[in-house]
Amino acid sequence: MMWTDIYRPQKVEQMIGNEDARLTVMKWLSRWIDGSRPLLLVGHSGVGKTTLVQVLARKFDYDLIEMNASDTRNREDLETLIMPMFNNTSVSGRTMLLFLDEVDGISGREDAGGIESLVKMMKEPTIPVIMAANTQDNTKIKQLAKVCKIVKFNPVPPRELTMFLDYVLKNHNKNLDAEEKMLIVNRSRGDIRSLLNSAQGKVAGYNVMREDIFEIDIASAINGYFSSNSPQDAKAFLSQADATYPDPHFGISSDARRKDKINALFSSIVSSRINYNSMAALLDVLSKVDIIVGRIGQNRQWSLLKYLDNIIAYGLFENSRNKGIKYNQYSMIWPVMAPIIARGQSMKNLILDLAGKAHTSKSIFGSVYLPYLIQIMIDNKEDPEEFARFLNLDEKAGEALAKEMERTGRKKR
Repeated sequence: MMWTDIYRPQKVEQMIGNEDARLTVMKWLSRWIDGSRPLLLVGHSGVGKTTLVQVLARKFDYDLIEMNASDTRNREDLETLIMPMFNNTSVSGRTMLLFLDEVDGISGREDAGGIESLVKMMKEPTIPVIMAANTQDNTKIKQLAKVCKIVKFNPVPPRELTMFLDYVLKNHNKNLDAEEKMLIVNRSRGDIRSLLNSAQGKVAGYNVMREDIFEIDIASAINGYFSSNSPQDAKAFLSQADATYPDPHFGISSDARRKDKINALFSSIVSSRINYNSMAALLDVLSKVDIIVGRIGQNRQWSLLKYLDNIIAYGLFENSRNKGIKYNQYSMIWPVMAPIIARGQSMKNLILDLAGKAHTSKSIFGSVYLPYLIQIMIDNKEDPEEFARFLNLDEKAGEALAKEMERTGRKKR
């Protein structure tokens, strides 16, 4: 059995670290009354947020309903699933406890009102609601935090991890020297799951905690990968990269996206000048890895992430040698991308102004109304500068309209 399963706590007393946070949650649930503010547990994975909720549900005899919020991003799905729980008791007759995990997974552009709807529903809950997030640093999660009681979970301290590791090793009659244990503890970064997976791998003979691991910039790592002479050297560059395999459920920042290994490899491959057959073979491997990452995140099998560098290193190696592939942060070559960036800059303020005149959003005006407006202006031979002056727009708006009319006219011809 996996050690993570053997040592999964069944009681609150068996948990490690975050004593104050655990006590806060336990007191809140034991004293819960109708209308109490929901809890928002904030902390990195592996620190015990989900386990604590499961343990307390058993302790206080709640019917636990678990939902992964990142699977239900939009308003309609969330309301359809949550509102019936607020209006009914469970089938067993016990009070329900709703646990919404990964609520920061519904904070991307595609949430379609998900966070706003969640904020509204959480103002008057009729059952206990506990939510969990890895971070509260983005704007939309801060909106949710205003209607919740925040409980922060910190990484488990190294001293407690070391004591727990000694206890586990003793139970299995296994020994590691002090240096090996220190490496496992330090690399786990306060994550108990990571600690157990690394320790079990180590005693089983897998060198999962190499001492020579160091981090290099993603650009250097990708260039090193594509210029390596062997799959082993190629894998070393991936393993040493200052980058990760983030769960695609989550909307991530531009900086985090730059450190996404799959995204970095994808943008570098598609912006290169290799033949279509080679590109198709490389993208086929990447697409499979992307699916694996999603399933690892969905099932929380974080220990499997360590195999991805091997899959990529060997899977992409043959079709990517001597093809001149270099790191590119963007998934287009510059001659294609530059005009797009320039057009975006010139159209940004124009669409904002016209959307205000039409009383609609920028995205709706740009994608729905603008093409028709341009075509009507072309058909009626409207002067773009006069049109801009009529609407009290600045001179640059007229220039942007003229360029759009010219571009559309060329397409028609």
